[in-house]
Amino acid sequence: MPRFSLDFKVVLPVGFLLVLGLLLLKSISPQLWSDQVIFSIVAVFIFILFSQIDYRILFSLYFPLFILSMLFLISPLFFGLYSRGSQRWLFLGPFSLQPSELVKPVLMLFFAVVAASEWDNKLRWLLLLGIIPLIAIFIQPDLGTTLIVGVGWLTIFSSQVSFKKLVSVYGVMIIMALPIYHFALRDYQRQRITSFINPNADPLGQGYHVIQSTIAVGSGQLSGRGLGQGTQSQLRFLPEHHTDFIFASLSEELGFVGSMVVVLLFLLLLRRIYEISQSVSDPAASAFCLGIMALLTFQIFVNIGMNLGIAPITGITLPFISYGGSSLVSMAFTLGIINSISTRQHQPLSIQIH
Repeated sequence: MPRFSLDFKVVLPVGFLLVLGLLLLKSISPQLWSDQVIFSIVAVFIFILFSQIDYRILFSLYFPLFILSMLFLISPLFFGLYSRGSQRWLFLGPFSLQPSELVKPVLMLFFAVVAASEWDNKLRWLLLLGIIPLIAIFIQPDLGTTLIVGVGWLTIFSSQVSFKKLVSVYGVMIIMALPIYHFALRDYQRQRITSFINPNADPLGQGYHVIQSTIAVGSGQLSGRGLGQGTQSQLRFLPEHHTDFIFASLSEELGFVGSMVVVLLFLLLLRRIYEISQSVSDPAASAFCLGIMALLTFQIFVNIGMNLGIAPITGITLPFISYGGSSLVSMAFTLGIINSISTRQHQPLSIQIH
């Protein structure tokens, strides 16, 4: 096998999504474009770096990586600044880091190795050790990332248990949903769910985001207004038009055709990750791919859904398209590992994981 190898079924969809994201950002937020270019270059280098590292080396370091990720995850509670109702960012000069975003691939790696291990009572450990980082993310508060990581964690857990046990676990979670809604969610988080059910009840308040987003999506029609011509994003009627609601900006400027191209690229990427999960003989690598596929699917579905008004607003961004360095770096790390799995899955196993 060549020393440097790429899975182009992974690289090409992501490359096109990244270019589309940069073009769109240049149109709707040109002042942020240069930063995103820098983030993209850094992400490419990180992807190449982790593509070259045998994934089994990283998997063998699963426990120290988990400890380091947990320390990094709680660091904003001590060193971060309180901003916009949350304390989830670390500020380094002009740049900011979101630890909860950056630790996602490490957490999935850890869950996958535990699930594939020969630990006694490994499923109980997987449940316990999965709850700890979820609580740490939730109290920042960051409901969106909590849900994303939770979906990946539950997918990996579900792949290891019988249907009967799985029904019991999900039954307990459903029962716990009501008290969590009333006692754990903050007022603005509950208001987002209420505004999703009936956005017209408060059109200038909590329902404003959904209404403006659906207007932007609808006004794009078939082929869009053209880059730089979208009124909702250009005139700033659409809140968070470069992050949470960038799909609405894309739909307005590139229309139904542009939106479907983005959806198709995501589907190609997700299909390839699933194919890798089914072809690799390493159980930990397979579980990792399944967890990543699940959290990516959830993140994409929820972001597009809330832009269309069919999912509650949760502050979830669109991978590779939305502005943000932490997300790009995290995805580069993740896909670098997946590329390493894809290109090394038939190589002899030289590293044992206990």
